[in-house]
Amino acid sequence: MSPPLGQFLTVGPEGEADRRELLKSTATMDVTTITVQRVNPEYDDDDVRSLRDFLDENGLTVGEFTGFYKGTRPWGGLGGYDREDHRYTLELYERQLRHAKILGAHLVGFGTLVGRGTPRMWAEDTWRQVLNGIRELANLAEEAGMDIGAHPHVMSCLYSVDRLKQMLDTVASPRLKILMDPVNLVHPQLAYRTTELIDEIFDELGGAIGGLHAKDVAVSGGGKIISHVGEAVPGEGTMDYHTMLRRLDALDHDVTIHAEHFPFPQTVQGQQYIRSVAREVGVELN
Repeated sequence: MSPPLGQFLTVGPEGEADRRELLKSTATMDVTTITVQRVNPEYDDDDVRSLRDFLDENGLTVGEFTGFYKGTRPWGGLGGYDREDHRYTLELYERQLRHAKILGAHLVGFGTLVGRGTPRMWAEDTWRQVLNGIRELANLAEEAGMDIGAHPHVMSCLYSVDRLKQMLDTVASPRLKILMDPVNLVHPQLAYRTTELIDEIFDELGGAIGGLHAKDVAVSGGGKIISHVGEAVPGEGTMDYHTMLRRLDALDHDVTIHAEHFPFPQTVQGQQYIRSVAREVGVELN
């Protein structure tokens, strides 16, 4: 389990209260691994080394270290048509990879948001452009000696298991992994058939999964035919966590689990649910 507590990872005397809160939160959640989105952009490598020292002194490690840099312009970001913004995004990821290595992180996640909210987000030319961008990022990851994890979403080029397989085959980097998020791949027809989705994910991509975002899926509305498929706290929707945890346990490598997008009490609630399911199916979680 790798809860999102990186906002408390700060340096210097002014960060002492944050660091105390981090230790309190990890004790409450009974975890020794945390997810960090990014460190303060003003921190240099020495600052990050001091953060690593703090983590080591307190028996903590970093699991997912994810910035999800979106670029500064609508058609920018990783693999964007705005090449200047694409290069800027790569520079941010290069810094993230360097700091991830210092922190001893498990992997650096990334997303692709080119054309999001327009028909071009699923266009073939956009996909080719994004694949080229991922290849460039993978080269940086190889140089840094860090794994990167592609984060799927139906509102992006990485909208399906097949697309993720194509990415792995095309880029073909040993450092390219999947930061799996099953809920982000739930199309409406799968909302009540999540076991099928989980099995497809692990059958096709299991060996490449480096991290997993844990949330639930729920369908709301429908009074006037229109319904909404959205996320929910683990245990409050239709996601088959029993199958998910069994399939995770069958892998021959470690995977971080990050309950995301919820306030602290709901994050604790979701983690407790996941652990209760793990006990039911005989899976050990750290």
